[in-house]
Amino acid sequence: MSSAYSLLKLDRAFRVCEASSDETKYHLEIAPLNDTEKMRLQEIEAIVAQGLQTFYEVGQALIEIRDRKLYRETHKTFEAYCKEKWSLTRPSAYRLLKAAEVIKNLSPMGDKFPTNERQVRPPTKLPPAQQLEIWQKAVEESPNGTPTAKIVERLVKEQENSTPKKKTLSEVEQLRQENEHLKEEFKRQAQERERRAALVAAELEQLREENRQLKAELRQRDLDWEVRLAVEKEKIRAEVEAQMEAKYRGIIDLLTAKLAEMTAKKYEAVLARLEAIEGAKE
Repeated sequence: MSSAYSLLKLDRAFRVCEASSDETKYHLEIAPLNDTEKMRLQEIEAIVAQGLQTFYEVGQALIEIRDRKLYRETHKTFEAYCKEKWSLTRPSAYRLLKAAEVIKNLSPMGDKFPTNERQVRPPTKLPPAQQLEIWQKAVEESPNGTPTAKIVERLVKEQENSTPKKKTLSEVEQLRQENEHLKEEFKRQAQERERRAALVAAELEQLREENRQLKAELRQRDLDWEVRLAVEKEKIRAEVEAQMEAKYRGIIDLLTAKLAEMTAKKYEAVLARLEAIEGAKE
């Protein structure tokens, strides 16, 4: 009994954590209604607001709002939406939903449909096939073909009494089954956590590898840039040296030519002077 109690405590704690997690996810994952959904919500709400439509149409409208979560922009839950938008308590709203589902199951009856929600309230707890069977019997038993809620309720009770009831399990057997169910649930949750942990680990390793590759690529780009910069510097140096060499070569050539010209003139002057001296001696 103590182990069963511990399992139950663990289950309750886990559900509380799940509920808290779901509430946090709601604020993070809420998706706004698109234009089509907004238009459809207005159409559906018009059906509920008019109050002149049948309970079936109202129930069908509420089913669509619930199943498509068209309430999600303004309310956290469908129940809160019904209460704040239409002043419908949770039991009242779900009675309309279940009534609409029953009407849908009675479609083979043609035009012999219930005219109020109370007529279909008793069969809601029966399987679809039995719902149709009960309504057919109720129509046959009614003088005007319109069964009252009392007739339907009586037929449902007769159906329930005629159905063999399952043997009631002892408390020990119930606890045993519940414990087995909890163990299976814990096992499933552990496997799910391991699966998620493996996915996270794989993603983490992938991110680490991607990080290493990006760093290596960045280092290689730095090296390539340094090499390219060195090549560009050498190229610029060579170009500057070539330009300077060409510039000074011209100056040197000009100076050499002038020096040669000056030397030639000086030589000619000296030679003329020597010739004059020699002529004077003679």
